[in-house]
Amino acid sequence: MIKKLFFMLTALFFIPVPVFAAGCNDITVDPQIKLTSSYGKLTIDQNKTTEEITALAASLNLVENGLFASGLSTVNINFDITLNALGVPADNVFCVIPTQIDLFLGLDEPTIHLAKELTADSCEYNMVLRHEQTHQQINKSALEYYLPMFKTAALQIARSIKPVEVKDIDDIKPAIGELTATYNQKMTPVVNFIKKEMLVEQSKLDNPQNYLYESKLCP
Repeated sequence: MIKKLFFMLTALFFIPVPVFAAGCNDITVDPQIKLTSSYGKLTIDQNKTTEEITALAASLNLVENGLFASGLSTVNINFDITLNALGVPADNVFCVIPTQIDLFLGLDEPTIHLAKELTADSCEYNMVLRHEQTHQQINKSALEYYLPMFKTAALQIARSIKPVEVKDIDDIKPAIGELTATYNQKMTPVVNFIKKEMLVEQSKLDNPQNYLYESKLCP
């Protein structure tokens, strides 16, 4: 299951370049988009009791009252964006525009928690392990599916954001902060959409019907 999601945003960098334009609104914003990703290294942790795993699941609102969890999958989803910018001199102003956007969207610290009480290679152990492995595979497959959409959305958003106009070179830093905040605001709904869709995929595995089926696999 997707248990925790973290999003990180890095700073925008300014690179002054002697290019001249008639006005900031006349500049076409078409930055290069570079997207990288990773799936993290899967870890299996059997250091917690069923009670401790249940408490962890409850803290993440992933187990109903009265139920116990002998297995749990956790993962962080990291989002990182770095923008390289040009300072373009125009008519008595500087236009701060992004020229390259480096995006990262990936999984971090995927972990399968198995209860201490489970005996290695027993039917129940193997069943719980397969269930949690399926959750982690869903994470990987969903991420792969949405990465192209994420990159396309980033380019469309970049093209829709106008350059920031400043009158003095000392105003570059505030302009960088303004651009950073704008990109963060525009990209966050895209990240949240992917998060929501991944949770939907996870719910197809965590449902009463599947739980009932799995409960009958081991005598």
